[in-house]
Amino acid sequence: MSGPENIDGAETEKGLEWLEGDRKLLKGIKALFVKNVPGQTEKLREAIAAKDVPRIELISHSIKGSASMVGALRLRDEAGEVERGAMGGDMETVRIHFEGMSAELRKVLTLWTGTGA
Repeated sequence: MSGPENIDGAETEKGLEWLEGDRKLLKGIKALFVKNVPGQTEKLREAIAAKDVPRIELISHSIKGSASMVGALRLRDEAGEVERGAMGGDMETVRIHFEGMSAELRKVLTLWTGTGA
């Protein structure tokens, strides 16, 4: 790959920077991301519906970290806004940014797997 893969927030070069250029490691982390983050997102949806603020904070923080590791920066930012909204007790902000986060996740999954799920 000659330049950064910057399509819909999936910035592979940023992920590689954080992993000191280890493409094999990035590929493995991406596979784990694809396997685990959709389930985490569903658990986050359930936590939001239940207004379980500690779980919202924990899960959104975890998704934020996972997105950072693979260079999905827009997804990371939306998950961070969900986390901040929960920390501030602002469920409207949580809901708005959860929808943005979900849209970004679909874009990343489509890019990497050819499917949005």
